[in-house]
Amino acid sequence: MENINTISILKGLLQHWKKLIVVAVIAALVGTTVSFLITPLYKSISVVYPVNLMPNSEESNTEQLLQWFNSENVKQSVAKQFNLYKHYKIDTLEPKHKTWFNLKYKELISFSPTLYESIEITVKDKEPEMAQKINQGLIEATNALIMTNKKEILKEYIKNGEAELAITARQIDSLKNMINSIKKEYNIIDPHYHAKYISKEITAKGTSLSESNTKTAEGIKNYQAELNRLDEVIKGQLAYYVTLRSDIQKYHIDYAHKISFTNIVSTPTLPDTKCYPIRSLIVALFVLSSVLIASLILIFQNTKK
Repeated sequence: MENINTISILKGLLQHWKKLIVVAVIAALVGTTVSFLITPLYKSISVVYPVNLMPNSEESNTEQLLQWFNSENVKQSVAKQFNLYKHYKIDTLEPKHKTWFNLKYKELISFSPTLYESIEITVKDKEPEMAQKINQGLIEATNALIMTNKKEILKEYIKNGEAELAITARQIDSLKNMINSIKKEYNIIDPHYHAKYISKEITAKGTSLSESNTKTAEGIKNYQAELNRLDEVIKGQLAYYVTLRSDIQKYHIDYAHKISFTNIVSTPTLPDTKCYPIRSLIVALFVLSSVLIASLILIFQNTKK
């Protein structure tokens, strides 16, 4: 029964094939006209890899860079640089101008991770040169934002490092003062030298020592181990001081110089063909939908008869 109904429907539509052709031709003309009325868009694409980023929790460097690209600061920086509110014809006096801008921005600009841990940046615009400029601007604005953030962190590292350096220097001075105090009290210049000298004097003269050497011998006997311990502590503090100073110098170098956080694999392209609208697709949709609607109307009329 279903086959008979289908055949009947097709036979009924074939009787009106001329009407359907006219509908298809008109729909094709309307679709073509509409496609030319739509503002064409051009797409600029670039691909970047994250570099010089420090690990943060469980996020990968690609995920970190993706968050930087999607940040509000980058969006506003690019909007200001290229006057995008005016370019997108958004009236800033309207109460919801930010909402309209965000929707337009999301529609025309996208960032997506690739299979190879890189990030693809896609920018669409009615002007191919502007699409390329915005794409490059996004990379530069993201680099600048990360650099600004990193400089703030480096500033804290330098401040904390210099404070720790001052504390370490005071500790070293305090240890030196303790050693000098013991040596001065017991007239010790070099414990090892004095120990050998006193030992020779005892061997040569028996147990009798001069008053000064007796005091020195007493100091060496009582404080030899303490002096050795303090000396080792100072060496450790000096090694820490040198390492700390080296780290601070590195922070100063990073703070003073520009660092790139994106390794550009593919520079922003200058598109020479439009990506939207696809006129053939628009015409095909108009023709198919119009013929379908016309067929349904004809079937309804035949059913009524």
